[in-house]
Amino acid sequence: MIKKFYDKCPILYGVLFGQGLFVFFLLLEYFLVSTGISECGVVTDSFIRIMFGIFALILMKKIHQDKFREQFTTKIPKSTWLFSIPFFMYLGLQFLYLPIAENLTIAYISAFVLSCGQQLATGFFEETASKGLVMSGMLLKWKRTVRGRICIVFISGILFGTLHILNVIFNGNIIACIWQSLYSSAFGVFLAAIYLHSNNIVLCMIFHAIWDIFVRIPGHFCENIPKGIILDFIYLAQDILNLGVFLLVAILICLKYKPTSKAN
Repeated sequence: MIKKFYDKCPILYGVLFGQGLFVFFLLLEYFLVSTGISECGVVTDSFIRIMFGIFALILMKKIHQDKFREQFTTKIPKSTWLFSIPFFMYLGLQFLYLPIAENLTIAYISAFVLSCGQQLATGFFEETASKGLVMSGMLLKWKRTVRGRICIVFISGILFGTLHILNVIFNGNIIACIWQSLYSSAFGVFLAAIYLHSNNIVLCMIFHAIWDIFVRIPGHFCENIPKGIILDFIYLAQDILNLGVFLLVAILICLKYKPTSKAN
């Protein structure tokens, strides 16, 4: 039944089930917290994400069938690493916080280790849902034209990013959630292009998890980061990479991609 639905409406299937998993996950965590059943600590949150990721994998297996394994075993083209340079540059910026902090601490290292496990679970679940499901139908129908590929990466990235606005239900500031949505959308577009180029979902899972881990380094190891030229530079460089370079690289991938070749 699931395969028949996918064969008939692949784009609708991908968006409906992929986005639906995200929404249901957020609502479940909100229910657990609001009812007092669970405070949704790091361990609980990680477990829930893993379970949702496994369910997403099952849905992927249903629709991809014999080609399911390819998305985990496809050899990553060398040019993928070239396109990934801005990603590694962004990660490197996180270490610039360390020398300008007034004090470095390891008091929160246990929390950081737990957070690393949580982000691995996040990368697994969110990439399985957003790449393996949301993008699946669009890739099937649209990837053979430049316009179609641009639509794929931007639509899937924006759908991923806009879900972060729902974090407002956890007493989040609406303005902060909107900004988070904007940055997440840009990163989602970039990762969608990387997936399009590499056809390897594991790479996207790893990139996603590493991103979430590295951006937490300043908050766990730095105390009292003073304002100044270096901090302004870090913020500006991050904005340029996230909101500019990532999107340009995504478009470049869409232009260069050859649908008839697994490795470009």
